[in-house]
Amino acid sequence: MSRPAPRLASVRLPFASPLIPGRLIRRYKRFLADVRLESGEKVLAHCPNSGSMLGCLGDDAPVYLSKADNPARRTAYTWEMIYLNHGWIGINTMLPNRLAELAAQARAIRIFAGARSVRREVKVGAHTRLDMVVERKKGPLYVEVKNVTLVQEGVARFPDAVTTRGAKHLETLMELKRQGADAAMFYLVQRSDARAMGPAQEIDPEYARLFHQARSRGIELVAVEARVTPQEISLVRRLPMVD
Repeated sequence: MSRPAPRLASVRLPFASPLIPGRLIRRYKRFLADVRLESGEKVLAHCPNSGSMLGCLGDDAPVYLSKADNPARRTAYTWEMIYLNHGWIGINTMLPNRLAELAAQARAIRIFAGARSVRREVKVGAHTRLDMVVERKKGPLYVEVKNVTLVQEGVARFPDAVTTRGAKHLETLMELKRQGADAAMFYLVQRSDARAMGPAQEIDPEYARLFHQARSRGIELVAVEARVTPQEISLVRRLPMVD
């Protein structure tokens, strides 16, 4: 099992305001969820996760919501996490990018050594963007970030549904590497019950093929476990890669 990077534990993302507890009724239309609050009130929440959420849905499971700042928004709440398998699972796919940025700024793992600055949402082609580029003395590091919530038999797996977009990102990183740039895929595992990370071969064989190809061509494939609590999300340790 991998050891924690010296600065990894310092990377923390607190929630701006106290989260609101409830129980999941159902998730539907990909981006919507019905939740029953402790008061008994049924509310509509935004589900910030476009994946299948395989292994992350449970009838009447405890959840936490955040309250939207914009009172005019259709959904007054955002679904942040769910409690399953004796632990919290972070389902908000917006947060991993911010945590990866903080990790780069803190130079928390080896691939971010010498980081000087970070730029988000970087255009690398006519129709392609990557999540961030880390500027370093030895040259830029292009990084795509993925949220991982599926765990099968103790191994975190990505993706949880077929992803042509994710496949394109791997191809883009390999092309950047071919051109002489450094490139990395940063997988953030938002749960604490995985001992390793690998591609979901049975779910998306094409993504798994590209995953292994990218690894063989020198793309840095990094998996980091996050500890999810109702107060904050923090980085814990790197996970080893397996097939």
